This record gives sequence, structure tokens and C-alpha cells, in this order.
Amino acid sequence: MKDVFLAKKEKPDQTKFMNNFKHSPLHLIFSLFFIILYGAIFSSAHAASPPALKYNITASGSYYPYYIDDENSPGILPEIIQHVLTLSNIDAQHIELPSKRTVKYLHLGHIDFDVISPEWLSEKERENDMFRYSDNLFTVEEYLVSLSKNINKWQDLEAIKKHPVGTVLGYYYYDDERFTRVDFHSEKELVKALQLNRIEVAIIDKLSAIYWSNWFNINTQLGALHSQGNLKIRIRAEHQSLLKNINAAIEQLKNNGTIDTIINKYTKNIPPQ
Repeated sequence: MKDVFLAKKEKPDQTKFMNNFKHSPLHLIFSLFFIILYGAIFSSAHAASPPALKYNITASGSYYPYYIDDENSPGILPEIIQHVLTLSNIDAQHIELPSKRTVKYLHLGHIDFDVISPEWLSEKERENDMFRYSDNLFTVEEYLVSLSKNINKWQDLEAIKKHPVGTVLGYYYYDDERFTRVDFHSEKELVKALQLNRIEVAIIDKLSAIYWSNWFNINTQLGALHSQGNLKIRIRAEHQSLLKNINAAIEQLKNNGTIDTIINKYTKNIPPQ
């Protein structure tokens, strides 16, 4: 019993030893080192992964064939933009917005980029230092569109001066001080309004006008060319450092035929006019 008692008595106090170590200068140095190391690793990882950009390319939501609310066949713009983002190694999230809100959100910084033709903008808006523009993606054309029986009246842009003209709510029109806007929610609604004689003439993208006229079996024709524009990515100026990679991606997609292939995929069934 005495031996056992002595053994217990002489056994080192490990708890006391560990408590002493916790408060030793060496322990504090190691703790401080690991805190600094962890902070540096966390900061580095955070800096290497900037937050995803937000963007919108839905336009009116009925902007066929450029945007289609279909997961499997989303339209020309969603497919091209996804290729550009992948090649540019840019993390981005598409935000569904109506066209009028897209403009507001872009100016407020709630989204970071959209796709637009600078030719649609007023001179003041084209020179807005808040934005930068990518290289051209592809070209689109907007026309004066009317029922066939009225189309002879709309072969000259001067004809719309001070006249009610069908437009899409939230869209830019470089010369909308020249005519009276009559806003509808989409290209689809504009074509239906022509059929119902709610308006006599509208400004519509060529392919959208042909597609929706055929869809509803409405006899429309194209009048004067309103604008021929180069669609570009419009990005907020604080992200302009990304444009180098974006433009390199666009050039690659043009050179390897990807953009033409995507456009043909969605336009091959639209009859010419």
C-alpha cells in the first residue's frame, strides 16, 4: 500500500503541466502564428474568388430568337453569353428582370452588365462614363413594321415624325423625341397590336417581327430601316479590367464559327422577308 501511495504521490501532475504550457510564451507565439497564417490563407482565398457578376439579357421576355424562356433552347444571346463567360473564366449569375427594370438596375449597380446596341442609344447615353462596351457580338436590324395594306406609308423614317409608334416598354430608341411612343410589353404584343389596329406602325427587330407575324399568321411587312446595330456587352466601368478576356473570348467564338452556328440554329426556320 505504501508503494502504491508513493507512486501516486510521485506521479507528475499532467493537468498542471498542460495549464502551465497554455500560458507559456512559446504557446502564445505558436497560437499567434497559426492565427496569422489562417487569416492570410482565408484572405487569399477570398481575394481569388470575387463575387459573381449579375446580368440580364431577357429583354422583353418575348425577344425571339434572341431570348427564349426555354431551358433547353434559351435563345441566341443566352448561348453566346454563356460561351463568353466560360472562355473568360468569369463567374456570373443571370437575373430575370423586365426591360425597364434592367436599365434602372444597371445604372444603380444592382446588376453588372447587359447586352445592347450602342446605336439604339441617344448620344448622351452612349457617352455615359458609367459604362464600357465589348467588341461586337453580331449585328441586328430594326425596321418600321406595319400591316401589308399600310406598308407603303412607312418607307421613309420621316413618316413617323410626331406620329404614334409602337415601342417596347423600357427599350431605348435613339430618336424617340421625334415620334410619340406607344409602349407595349414585348415584340409579341406589338405584332398583335398591329393586327388589332391599336397602332399602325411599330419599331421591331427584323427577326422578331417575322417570327411573331408567322406565329399569329398576321400579314405584316418591313418598311424603312430604323437602325442597324452591333450588339455588345455593356458592362459597368468598375469591371472594365474584364474586357480584355471578354473580347478575346468573342474573337475566338467568331473565328471558330460558334457564334454563326448558334445564330443559324435559331434562325434557320424563320422565313426571309
